[in-house]
Amino acid sequence: MTQRQFCTFFLDKNYFGIDIKAVQEIIRHQPLTPVPLAPPDICGLIDLRGQIIAVLDLQRRLEVQTDTSSLSINEEMEYNIVVRISEDMVSLRVDNIGDIIQLADADLEPPIATLQGTIRNFLEGVYKLEHNFLLVLDPEKVLQTKAHAPITSFD
Repeated sequence: MTQRQFCTFFLDKNYFGIDIKAVQEIIRHQPLTPVPLAPPDICGLIDLRGQIIAVLDLQRRLEVQTDTSSLSINEEMEYNIVVRISEDMVSLRVDNIGDIIQLADADLEPPIATLQGTIRNFLEGVYKLEHNFLLVLDPEKVLQTKAHAPITSFD
């Protein structure tokens, strides 16, 4: 039975995972440089040891509804998951980090048919866990902009 490892994280109260093979590192909130005329899901740019990387607001990208009473007022509590796909690298802004978990490929189910909206397009599948569901993101789809051009890092 083939197993995969996932870096898990939270957006609002939703539990997500991304294949650990795509994750370069996890960092705390970094100061952002705004990008004029950038799409609304691009928070800005960060300098990661000399490499300029776009920061993607994953909540906006996935169009995940937010309970305004639980919004993080302190950006210092947010995390960035730096993801690399081929030569493209981007930082995903998330609310909180979970664990690294290992799950069987055979247990991955397709997204439920009743799941509506943009988020469905970015999901690889769903795992049923004991007390929750793990929504598995397809990192390649997440890195695509609405115009289908990848978000890239700047050298």
